[in-house]
Amino acid sequence: MSTASQGKSPAQLFRHLSAKWPAAFNPKAPRPLKIGIHHKIRVLDGELSDDELRRALLAYTRMAKYLARLDAGAARVDLDGKTAGVVSDADAATAKALLRARKDKQESNQTPEPRVEPQAPPNPKPKRRAVFEAKNTADSPTDIVVETKRRRSFRRPVA
Repeated sequence: MSTASQGKSPAQLFRHLSAKWPAAFNPKAPRPLKIGIHHKIRVLDGELSDDELRRALLAYTRMAKYLARLDAGAARVDLDGKTAGVVSDADAATAKALLRARKDKQESNQTPEPRVEPQAPPNPKPKRRAVFEAKNTADSPTDIVVETKRRRSFRRPVA
């Protein structure tokens, strides 16, 4: 496993496969692949690791164009482009369900949610100074004299 291929994106990996087997891997007109085609690729191509091959095939088989071509009874192809089986009803149903789920997700992301009117913030608490002034001006007399008592010291005289 080379260090240069570890950072390859699925698109780069797919381009590698389409360069080697253009009859099987065509991004513009994808055709359903033979079940177990990864075993054949593994035998013929030692350049890709298992993880890279898995990512490349996932990128190819999850494309919307590929999923749209998976109709029940459609011919599957091998690496040479020859017919190698047919698409089963279960595979076709799974592909349609994936496409429908993607479409629903896109529609839900595009539909704006109803805008909620912002609620007015609660009335702020009055400042302490304002409360103090309100209390003192309403009922209290204006000429207040405050007397303070002086504290006596009971120290002993120093001799």
